[in-house]
Amino acid sequence: MKVCHMEAMKEVRLLEEKKEMLLERECERFRVSYKEGERKLENGYSYRGTRDDVAALDARIREIKGALAAANCACRLEAFDVTIGEGLVMLAQWNREYERLCMLASCQQLSRRITQNGILEYTECQYDVEEVIRERDALKQRIGMLQIAIDRTNLLSFIEI
Repeated sequence: MKVCHMEAMKEVRLLEEKKEMLLERECERFRVSYKEGERKLENGYSYRGTRDDVAALDARIREIKGALAAANCACRLEAFDVTIGEGLVMLAQWNREYERLCMLASCQQLSRRITQNGILEYTECQYDVEEVIRERDALKQRIGMLQIAIDRTNLLSFIEI
C-alpha cells in the first residue's frame, strides 16, 4: 500500500496506541480472583494470544518505521539541500541553539549593583545583546521554514508499506 510519510507516521502512532491498549487490557485480565467453592469466571485472557498480538504489532511498527527511515535518508528537502533525516538533526540542533540564544538575549548589556560592602559592581556582557536578539529572531524564522519543508516533504513523498 502506497502512503505519504505523514500517513505512515499516523499508522505507527495508531499501532502503538493499539499495543498500549492491548497491554493495559492484559494488566486488567491476567489474573482472576474467586472464593473457595465458587466457580472461576473466564475473562477471555490468553497469554499466548496476547504475546502473538504484541509481536505482530511490533513487527508491523518495525516494518513501517524501517520504510520511513530509508525514505528519510533519500528524500531531500527543497531549499535546504539536505535529506529529511539530516533536516531532523538540523532542526534539533537549531532548537538547542535557539534556546541558548534566548538565554543570552535575556541578559542586560550592562548592569550594576551594590555589593554587601557598599561597593558599586558592574556586570557587562562580552557580546552585543542586540546582535544576539537579531540572530535569535532570524534563527526562529529559519526553524519555521525548515519545519515547513519537512512537513511538506512528508506530505508529498510516498512509501510502500
